[in-house]
Amino acid sequence: MAQKPKIDTFSSNSLKVLDRSVEEFIDKYEYNLSLFKKDDRAILGQKYHGLICAYLKGFDIEKMTLELEERQKTIFKNFLNKIKLEKKSFIKTEYPFLIKDGLKGVPYYITGRLDALHKKDDFYTIYDWKTLNLPKNANDDLQSIVYLYSLSKMVKSEKIKMRYISIEKFEFIDVEFDNCAKYKKRIDDIVEKYYNKK
Repeated sequence: MAQKPKIDTFSSNSLKVLDRSVEEFIDKYEYNLSLFKKDDRAILGQKYHGLICAYLKGFDIEKMTLELEERQKTIFKNFLNKIKLEKKSFIKTEYPFLIKDGLKGVPYYITGRLDALHKKDDFYTIYDWKTLNLPKNANDDLQSIVYLYSLSKMVKSEKIKMRYISIEKFEFIDVEFDNCAKYKKRIDDIVEKYYNKK
């Protein structure tokens, strides 16, 4: 590595792009060349995320749900009924993180935002709200790897798991914590693709 890389902060999304293509990563994150158009489902997902966050923080969200269509209101109310018993155990919502790490003496950072963090006794669960579909291979998904690895560093524990929940279907998938060294290697292997290209 002849010079310091321009990018030293990686999210699960940017790592997915980097893993797929170094050139696409450079175009998107160094040169800001990506064209991203939000579709209706992405906009709906943002609305749901905002409403869940407000609900878990104890705000009255009745007026906020006026933005939803009738079918969406019904789905959302059903979803809240399913999680209301656990409401008091959520300790954070829309929780940003930044973890310092490194590869071969070169520091880099891992960043992200947890949709919600649940704690019961001394066990943590990361909740990730999905509008409709769940990840096909959640155990190997980079979001699972980055979030579980980062939270283990933040709370200094491996008593954690990640739960993906479909808001519309109310199906979920749990990803149990596996191994810090395995997660670190997966992240490092991807970061190294960028460092080697520079």
